[in-house]
Amino acid sequence: MKKIFLLSTALFIITSLGYAHESHGHGKADHPHKHKMHQRMKLEMLDLSDEQRDVIENARFETRKKMIPLRSEIELKRIDLEKEMKADEPNRSKIMKTMKEISNLDLKIKQTEMDQRLDVHSILT
Repeated sequence: MKKIFLLSTALFIITSLGYAHESHGHGKADHPHKHKMHQRMKLEMLDLSDEQRDVIENARFETRKKMIPLRSEIELKRIDLEKEMKADEPNRSKIMKTMKEISNLDLKIKQTEMDQRLDVHSILT
């Protein structure tokens, strides 16, 4: 029973780590800078004013700064989760709580990314 639990938990962690890695490129695990280059090319084609470009660039910088602590916290929670799952008697409620915290942090990241997209959209329209 314990082997099944550990195996299923390990599978969950591996799957969630893979999903988190893929989410940066709209479901594609491409080179991390490819998406940024594509965005820059799109912006160059829009014939934006210098002010609009500056506002968009600053929005990106601010979003990136917001992401750093969120991603760090997720990584720390994943370490805690892994440690708890390797315990001789894993605490189910602690594991479930940590998983929920990771999910909430993932949601914050997605909301922050969407806020930035909507901010850029409002600049462009």
